[in-house]
Amino acid sequence: MRFLRRPSPAVLWAAGAIVVYLAISVLAFWPVSPLDSTRLVGCACSDPAQEVWFLGWTANALAHGLNPFHSGLINYPGGVNLAVNTSMPLLGLLASPITLVTGPIAAFNLMLRISFAASATSMFFVVRRFTTFGPASFLAGLLYGFSPFIVGQGWGHLFLTFVPLPPLLALFVYDICRFGGGRRQWRGIVLGLLAAAQFLISIEVLVATGICVGIVLAAVALRRPDKARVQVAAVVRAGGAALAVFTPLVAYPVWYFFEGPGHVVGPAHNVDNIAVVKADLLSLVIPSVNQLLGSAGWIALGTSFSGGDRPEIGSYLGLPLLVLLGYLAWRFRHEQLVRLGAGIGAVGLLFAFGSPLVVDNHATAIRLPFAILRHLPLVQGMVAIRFSLFEQLGAALVLGVGLDRWARARASGRLEEDSTAAPRSWRRHLPVPAALALAAGAAALVPLLPRYPYNSTPVLVPDFFHSAAVNTIPPGSVVLTYPYDIDPDNEAMLWQAESGMRFAIFGGQAARPGPSGAVTSDVEHLAPQAVEQLFRIAMYGAASPSDPPQASSGDIRTFCRKYHVGTIVVAGIGAKPSLVVDSLTRAFGPPVTEPGALVWFDIGASV
Repeated sequence: MRFLRRPSPAVLWAAGAIVVYLAISVLAFWPVSPLDSTRLVGCACSDPAQEVWFLGWTANALAHGLNPFHSGLINYPGGVNLAVNTSMPLLGLLASPITLVTGPIAAFNLMLRISFAASATSMFFVVRRFTTFGPASFLAGLLYGFSPFIVGQGWGHLFLTFVPLPPLLALFVYDICRFGGGRRQWRGIVLGLLAAAQFLISIEVLVATGICVGIVLAAVALRRPDKARVQVAAVVRAGGAALAVFTPLVAYPVWYFFEGPGHVVGPAHNVDNIAVVKADLLSLVIPSVNQLLGSAGWIALGTSFSGGDRPEIGSYLGLPLLVLLGYLAWRFRHEQLVRLGAGIGAVGLLFAFGSPLVVDNHATAIRLPFAILRHLPLVQGMVAIRFSLFEQLGAALVLGVGLDRWARARASGRLEEDSTAAPRSWRRHLPVPAALALAAGAAALVPLLPRYPYNSTPVLVPDFFHSAAVNTIPPGSVVLTYPYDIDPDNEAMLWQAESGMRFAIFGGQAARPGPSGAVTSDVEHLAPQAVEQLFRIAMYGAASPSDPPQASSGDIRTFCRKYHVGTIVVAGIGAKPSLVVDSLTRAFGPPVTEPGALVWFDIGASV
């Protein structure tokens, strides 16, 4: 019977690759399960907590017909423009069934694991399109999906680890430039859909994809202007089809980014703060704390690069892989795909260095092209090191295609079939070249072994927020929380997200306009500021003896009356939470003891 036939080697390789990628993704966070709702990677605070909140907000907005690009539930009373933030609404949409059933923490944990496997699988199929040597496409997917860039961002930046679309975007641009006829039109439509999807995950990654692929295509066109002139009209038509699809899908979030309530003036990142977040020349060959192998001295040096920001240390390739990539790029330099991969990787690396070039943590006088981006209005807030994603995308393409061509090489060094189309049969691989290619590729990836598993931390969500007692808080009311939600202590955002976005809170980690309209991540300081100061001192301790006196009962009552506080929730964490408990008790009387928290209900009746 037809359905009982033995699967083809291509199907077996694809199925096996996906299973291995998924297994590695799960083991990377073990023993935390993919749907765990009690632990988060890293500190269970700061960026991971913020992204849990983003997933929770999108699901809540969809369920209640609210605007996914704006929320008044954090940074109360001003709210936040989420189009300015890395709110990844498409991932929130995809995760919403899990979010609504098991909660946003479980959804985040699941999506983080899926992001690794999906990114690796995408690169596998892109390379598989042009190859038939299974190990080549498998290793290419492994390099991309578990690259140092993605491993670093795995400490909580879901919008940067979920990157299956850049390889597909590059593939469709390549196909549009390569193929003629009506096939360009539908490829343009798909390209527009993919670009819109990437926009709704990470605008930064979409723009970086366009820069890297665009520069490489421009270089190809300049090298072969006669051929480029022949194809330009058809390519423009396909590009028009892509824009016709892309524009209406992103028009509203683009408008909201620039003109919506709470929009910022200028870049969405503070340019001065991100200036040091870039690759060091030595970071290519010096491992960091994100790698398993390396001496203590080398790892300490590698970890100091990129401002010592562990999630952003992602340009490492290792000397063995660099040597292999150089060999493959030179030996198969007549292969168009190898040249394109080398070009994308080189451009990505060049921009990842930022400007000026840094060597061993010392800035040189060498100016690099990234300096141009620092002066362009729409891209000046891009983080240089994040271009290393394309350094590794290009490396994966060179590795996959190069190993495949090596596996098909005759003893003379010629290929059995020298073209960008994959050979028709896997049996054309010759045993000795194939074995050499596999051994070289696997050995070159060994220095990149990640330091798994990721550390995780219990989530500090009091049981009160998972109990029926939370329903005592009126929906849509304002809650004053201790800790006062100030990055990195974003516990209140997790409380809010896990309780189904039931209430609004003060503070919250989000980009918002400061007094001049420029972006800031500081919380809005509300009068009387003595209340926020009291909460800060209780959480972190007094900075100095000259700190202002603690808030009086009058200050607290005035604050609650002015901002319509209905409930106060205090968790017993921080340096001295009793300061807050004693002050609130003097103002409103004793609290109600709930599981994991002290709660003052119906504050409005007391002020």
